[in-house]
Amino acid sequence: MGRTEKKLLGKNAQVIIDIMKKAYSDEMRIFHYFWYVGINMEGIGLVTYAAALKTQATGELLHAELLANRISELGGKAPSNPTEWEKLSTIGPLDPVKHLTLRSALERALKFEGKAVENYNGLAKKALDLGDYVTYNLATTILADEVKDEQHTEDILMSLEVK
Repeated sequence: MGRTEKKLLGKNAQVIIDIMKKAYSDEMRIFHYFWYVGINMEGIGLVTYAAALKTQATGELLHAELLANRISELGGKAPSNPTEWEKLSTIGPLDPVKHLTLRSALERALKFEGKAVENYNGLAKKALDLGDYVTYNLATTILADEVKDEQHTEDILMSLEVK
């Protein structure tokens, strides 16, 4: 962390780091979920949506990278151990093997996309309150992606039914 940023944030940097470690852990777990389901999807989803899930996985990995870089800028390190990701995560159990059909995969994804929207909104508010405009900008950028992903997932779920 540069000296000016250190002066501005002081001990509040650790507050931001701790919140971002949780977000990083969520992103890494969600990456794994989408990647696993995209590879192992069963039924009609295998033909129609598996590739899209792998693409979505890479988006989650990009979010994790952005968070890891910001954590590093603030003097921390992103969690490296998947066991720690699970402990820090805010999205609950994922177990992708239980969600290999298209509907099940998307219903579960909708839950953690909604949680991501809440979490990034909270991170943005906290960063703004603490005067950390760099993290605020990062949080709102990722928040916009998550809002779009949640809406996309809702749209696909609604269009699954034959009318």
